[in-house]
Amino acid sequence: MDAGHEPARTPSPLTRAVQPAWEALLRLVYPPRCLGCGAPLPDAGAPLCHRCLHRLERVDPDHLTAQLDRLPAAHTALDGAFALWLFDAGGAVQRVQHRLKYGNRPRYGLALGRLLGAAFREAGGPPPDLVLPIPLHRARIYERGYNQSALLARGVGEALATPVSEALLGRRRATRTQTHLSRERRWQNVAGAFAVAAPEAVATRRLLLVDDVLTTGATLAAAAEALKHAGAASVHAATLALARS
Repeated sequence: MDAGHEPARTPSPLTRAVQPAWEALLRLVYPPRCLGCGAPLPDAGAPLCHRCLHRLERVDPDHLTAQLDRLPAAHTALDGAFALWLFDAGGAVQRVQHRLKYGNRPRYGLALGRLLGAAFREAGGPPPDLVLPIPLHRARIYERGYNQSALLARGVGEALATPVSEALLGRRRATRTQTHLSRERRWQNVAGAFAVAAPEAVATRRLLLVDDVLTTGATLAAAAEALKHAGAASVHAATLALARS
């Protein structure tokens, strides 16, 4: 989901092709630094140091429930939801999310996904049979080069020792960005936008949907609705952040 403003430009295919080698060279000259405090980082895959990670504001489950309660579709589609951090406009969480989503930093996804999966487990989240990312339309994949939710889902799957499927859930159509849309317009934008490629693969199974930011829950609810229609036994959601709404 979108939180904040999407930059006008996205990396070109040529830029994405040479980016890994260029970044490796830069890391030799300029060691990676924490997006929170600027301290050097020993691991280039981690965007934040341990001190900054512990300073981030965690989501109150009651706050998340109250936010989802404002979207009627979420009641029937989602069996539960978990969000790790509160989205902080201009703060460390926003910098991390924007670098992952728009800054061509796919390596952040796996590390952040592991954190999300571990936190979901520690919070008592029900163990799923399968982890699914919120899919992007192919046009958005071409622009961005990757699906940040799929990278997060891989990390979640590792943390939970659960299989991940990136092909079962897809988008029927492209949708406009959710940024600046009202709660009702967000739901109208994504309702019916998702399709299940193989219903028999999700039937009677407990599923965990993964996305980067939960704002109103419209995107997650629309995806969960498609999965429930395909026969899923339950659908929970886990996101890296919860937007203040």
